[in-house]
Amino acid sequence: MKLITTADTFLKALPIQVDRLKGRSLPEQLARVKAGRELKIVNHVPYEGHSDSDISNHIFFQLEHPLEGNRAIRWFVDSLHAKIEGSEPDNDPQDEPAPKPKNKTDSGPKISLPGISRPVGIYEPVYTASNFTWSEMTKGGTRIPVSEIITQRIVKLCKYMDKVRAYLGDKPIIVTSAYRDPVSNRSVKGASDSRHMYGDAIDFYVQGMDVVDTFYKLKEYHLKGGLAVGNGFVHLDMRPGSPARWTYPRGPKVKLW
Repeated sequence: MKLITTADTFLKALPIQVDRLKGRSLPEQLARVKAGRELKIVNHVPYEGHSDSDISNHIFFQLEHPLEGNRAIRWFVDSLHAKIEGSEPDNDPQDEPAPKPKNKTDSGPKISLPGISRPVGIYEPVYTASNFTWSEMTKGGTRIPVSEIITQRIVKLCKYMDKVRAYLGDKPIIVTSAYRDPVSNRSVKGASDSRHMYGDAIDFYVQGMDVVDTFYKLKEYHLKGGLAVGNGFVHLDMRPGSPARWTYPRGPKVKLW
């Protein structure tokens, strides 16, 4: 996996303004890099600021090897100045298709969702007129969001995916994995920081469309967040900050950018 700088920028020890780091005694605090620099990395996570002293939308990452003349391996970089690409371990497990209602009037078993005041039937659309149901997004109602924020992210994701569906020709989308609470994610051996736990990731395929074709079409549409292709599915997420694209070892080989 690698991080590619898309502009002349700085790697920073802290997610704060460059001027606040300049003049500090340790060279590990700041490193200038040119646009187009490719850095091999071990892992990365989006970082969103939590106070006025933070700057939102950074990537926090760990280098595979330190920069020349600098011992530091963990850095922040402005997410507008970098992108992520590469191959990730094939640890994005896929689920069985979500159960279907017996008829159009069957709303299914009721579940309680943080942030929604009434019990919701699992076969109900995530929001009015959505093509996606709570059954698809919560594995038949077995993976309940851990907070109202997660519920809101799932709704936002489905609104976006309805636009994706229209863009891809209004063909049915089959969800193979959506929200995973932390316990479920560990039990299926998902990635330790999987975006599925954040409520803003979905794996799917489009009925009658090859996943490679789907990936290439979405490259022109989904310009932010994560996009990947695996063995029979496309992964899409709405992570903040820099775009990220990758392939899974058992998936097809594609041109990422």
